Amino acid sequence: MKTKGQVSMLNFPENYFQGEYREGFYIAPMMKRVWAAEMETLAVISAICKNYGIRYFADWGTMLGAVRHKGFVPWDDDMDIGMLREDYRKFIQVAGKVLPEGYKLINLHTEKTFGSYLSRVVNTDKIRLDAEHLEKFHGCPYAVGVDIFPIDYIPRNKEDEELQKQLILITLSAAQLVPQAEQNRKELDEMLEQIQELCNVEFTDRKPLDQQLRELTEQLCSLYTAEDADCVTSIMDLVNGWEYRPSKECYAQSILMPFETIQVPVPVGYDEVLKVKYGDYMIPVNQSGGHDYPFYEGQEQQLKEYLKEHGMSGKPFEIDC
Repeated sequence: MKTKGQVSMLNFPENYFQGEYREGFYIAPMMKRVWAAEMETLAVISAICKNYGIRYFADWGTMLGAVRHKGFVPWDDDMDIGMLREDYRKFIQVAGKVLPEGYKLINLHTEKTFGSYLSRVVNTDKIRLDAEHLEKFHGCPYAVGVDIFPIDYIPRNKEDEELQKQLILITLSAAQLVPQAEQNRKELDEMLEQIQELCNVEFTDRKPLDQQLRELTEQLCSLYTAEDADCVTSIMDLVNGWEYRPSKECYAQSILMPFETIQVPVPVGYDEVLKVKYGDYMIPVNQSGGHDYPFYEGQEQQLKEYLKEHGMSGKPFEIDC
């Protein structure tokens, strides 16, 4: 399979990019273009998954949108998918090699400062004003991406679960202490000694300590397999006290559901999953204030400043994503 350089173009009716109200919430034309660019990015991910036998599912707001709205939740501005840990591992192993030119895989292994335990595929790391990019991404000049959440297994044995959570908490705490290592040297050294003994690992000088701790944390999240478990989880949420544990049977299969102009795979047990995540999920609740909306507002401001200084030169320029 050769994915590098290939482009998958989705078709949208011209009126798709008009502003409109949904559920009393106004969706601006640029948000429609951002949605389209995100669906283009998902199409690239989907092609890779199909070619490598990797399963993925719409997750979080994207799953909710597919089930309740047949598209984006009106006040949502991003796309989320989930992969069972074995598929997630396979995807991050191959994606960096086969993503088309311009796309980029971001996670704690590729970016030293990336603070999350998920992966993200972005369509660019620049604001792009050139005609090729604007045509490919339906007039969206901004860097957009799709978040990929690993779905982990909870061991049946309660003692194993508690030990796993405690080990994760210790490694997370140690990683947070590293930037202030000089002020917390004794406490950090004691924690590192404890971690090395409990996890049978040895830290080296060949890689930044906080990076080693975050990679160890990821390994601890994925200790168990389907054979060890009846339920799955978002492990960081479980560690932080949210009793999120739907049955693994929820993810035994997927079903395709309409989503805007495409279809997305949703876990067959979506009802159980969504009830755990959102309660009575069929009642729309505008939670756009829960995070910065729109996410591209900072990029938009940079673009305005750039155009004010340089005009419409068509040259791409780098931004922080």
